[in-house]
Amino acid sequence: MHPFTLITDSTIDENASYFAKNDIKYAPLSFTIDNRTIEEDCGQTVPFHQFYDLLRQGKRSTTSQAKLDTFLQLFREALDAGQDVLYIGFSSGLSGTFHAGCMARDELAPLYPDRKIFCVDSLSATGGEYLLVDKARDMRDSGCTAEVTAAAIEQMRLHVIHLVTVDDLNHLHRGGRLSKTSAVVGSLLGIKPLIWVNDEGKLEVCGKVRGRQKAIQYLAERTLREISDKNQVVRIGHGDCPDDAQTLADLLQKGGVRADIRCIGTVIGSHTGPGVLTTFFFGGDRKPE
Repeated sequence: MHPFTLITDSTIDENASYFAKNDIKYAPLSFTIDNRTIEEDCGQTVPFHQFYDLLRQGKRSTTSQAKLDTFLQLFREALDAGQDVLYIGFSSGLSGTFHAGCMARDELAPLYPDRKIFCVDSLSATGGEYLLVDKARDMRDSGCTAEVTAAAIEQMRLHVIHLVTVDDLNHLHRGGRLSKTSAVVGSLLGIKPLIWVNDEGKLEVCGKVRGRQKAIQYLAERTLREISDKNQVVRIGHGDCPDDAQTLADLLQKGGVRADIRCIGTVIGSHTGPGVLTTFFFGGDRKPE
């Protein structure tokens, strides 16, 4: 038995086998598209390519945070089994999901006085959140307690760098993740916006370049410049644009850095739209130069 139960959200954008193999539980967020509301399940109900095609056809997808009842069930299962709980949640700057996890902790903690429940706001999303969850998984498997692991993840979280480019900022604006002023950048002909996640776990536009290839080049160059250890594997996320993701991975490979590619899931993809391309890695300060 592991020293504690590790719980996260569906927004780490991993496949189902990752959760099963590593004994990690997740609370699903949900999305509504084409008159269907679906709990996110690693692309099993709605394959990612099908989802992004619906967005390309003009369908709008809205999202909902994970439910309090889901957290209560996940936490209870662990506590009833005599386990402490560590929940690492989707950035509170982007969703109310983390708050729901904290509410579950506050409700259950008095009922299980011999157990501990830790909730850590990742201040991250998708591959950035994954990096922290996987670090916690490694610490858990090495025998660390939930308390020690939670403290370590809190120290690491502001060193997870998110570099993002999207084809259209209007998806982020409609979902309330960016201001109208910032979204105007995306309406300029041929301009590709560059985005980062700040220390509050919120999205900010940090610049723009002309053309997709220059945006990809920027992601590669800045990742290679900012990465703290070239032996780490960079996580690349993409919104159903695998060729661009591979081009980015090849550029990183030329710089001596390996990359792991994942498609960005349905909840995050609802706000970024098709064509989003990202890198996630451990570095120094988050703020762009």
